Amino acid sequence: MKRITIILVLCLLTGGCAIGTTQIEVGHDPLEQIVQKRQGNIMVEPFVDGRKDKEFIGNKRNGFGMVLGHIGMQENVKLEDLLTKFFSEALVEAGYNIQNVNVSPSNSAKIDLIVGGEITEFQLDLYMAVWHDVTVKLKSFDPDTRKITWEKEVKGHEANTLWIGATGEYERVIRSSLTKALNEAAKEFAGDEFNKLLKK
Repeated sequence: MKRITIILVLCLLTGGCAIGTTQIEVGHDPLEQIVQKRQGNIMVEPFVDGRKDKEFIGNKRNGFGMVLGHIGMQENVKLEDLLTKFFSEALVEAGYNIQNVNVSPSNSAKIDLIVGGEITEFQLDLYMAVWHDVTVKLKSFDPDTRKITWEKEVKGHEANTLWIGATGEYERVIRSSLTKALNEAAKEFAGDEFNKLLKK
């Protein structure tokens, strides 16, 4: 019995649930309320995934720190589509009206500013703890000239003690990290520097 227990422990250390790809749901918590709402019509362009490794969003390691598996998005869900939606929500929280690039010009309101973004980091990793980092470079463009008028890098980080490496743990840490980045973005969107760029 003792020998079987030792074998089981060794199996968990060397592999366990670290093997294979775990698909997780990426979301965020409710954003912090922006009291001083802004006004304006903003077109949001699809965000770009600028990461070197676009296939996965995290690693799974065994008890010795070896990468044996990965964390991935749910099937048919793209990270850039999801973050385009989430950062649009941050603009809405700041008070702006959002328009998608697919809307027909005849049905659209006058655009005051165009906003886009590049995802440069979105990575979960673990070894005795689990942590996640997200970095997004936000940009605004003049709707007439396409000239870049504003750039801001927002970040989110969260770490937590890893107990069993369950899917729920991965999702909670990512959700907290992403919420921090979105709250930072909403505050920037509501700030004077960004708001003064809108065509009046």
